[in-house]
This record gives sequence, structure tokens and C-alpha cells, in this order.
Amino acid sequence: NEAGSVTETDWARGFLESTIRGEPGTKFNYNSMNTYMLSAIVREVSGKGLTDFLRPRLWEPLDITEVYWEKCPRGIEKGGWGLYIRQEDFAKIGQLLLQKGEWKGRRLVSEAWVDAATSAQIETPESYGGFHYGFQIWVGRENDSFLFNGMFGQNILCYKDSGILVASNAGVDEMFQGSEF
Repeated sequence: NEAGSVTETDWARGFLESTIRGEPGTKFNYNSMNTYMLSAIVREVSGKGLTDFLRPRLWEPLDITEVYWEKCPRGIEKGGWGLYIRQEDFAKIGQLLLQKGEWKGRRLVSEAWVDAATSAQIETPESYGGFHYGFQIWVGRENDSFLFNGMFGQNILCYKDSGILVASNAGVDEMFQGSEF
């Protein structure tokens, strides 16, 4: 219950007290609270918020200097939404994954993780359009592509075979856009 979880002060508790829809791992149900929980786990384990945790690991190596991430009432970055970075910086993250986790000769993310994250981990219903789901990343059903799909038209579409990256920054009236490409 994504909407119900964010109406409480303690989002983690709201998430953990929610009912499960189906047998875990058998049916896809997009829910940004899953990503919020990853952010909460990073904070619990590292003692740092997601923004600070990523600073030396991602932001600084990619020369991303302007980062703002919305937080829940308890001060934890939302994880699944609310990240504000420049479009060209967002594109750097897509390019990093196109380059299998390497940036300017430096390994930032393991190649094995990039391969897994940008490969289908679960099939989605046809109603979700042309993508299945990897690790927090949409993965092309019929082509070797992956997509960061943000609210209201913020997207990074990457084609692995050609290395093409398309960044869009829009203001559409749909929360998430569907596509048949």
C-alpha cells in the first residue's frame, strides 16, 4: 500500500505493516516504497543518508555537484523519487551503465551488477508497455535497452548494442509514461 505508507510519519513501519499482494517473486507490482526501503537500509547500515553515501561513490567521480533528494518525515531520502539533478548529470548515470560501470578508466560499479540490473529480473504485464523490470531499472522486452523512467517525463533511455542514450526532461500530465518502442 504505497499511498498508505506515505501518509504516516514512519514510512518504514507503514511499509512493513502493509499486506503482501501475492506470493513474493511471482507477480510484478511496481511500488516506489521498495526503493525507499533500500534507502532506509543504506542509512541504517552505513550511518549515512543516501545522498552522503553516494557522494564519494557516484556523485564526485561523475562530477555531479548539484544534488537534492527529498526526504520523508524522519529525514530519510525517498529513494524511489524526489531526486533533483541536472539532466546532463542524470545522463551520466545512464552512460556509466552503458559503459558497464566504468567511468574515465575507474570502476565505480561492478560489471556483474550492471549486467544483472539492466537485465530482466521479472516479467511485467503487457499493460506496462515495452519493458520488463531489472534492479530498479526498466528493461526492454524486445530489444537490448534499459530505461530510467521518472515522474512526469524525466527519462533516460539507453540502447546497449549501439551505445545510444536519449535523455528527456518534460512536464507531461502522466505520472509515468507508457511506450511501445
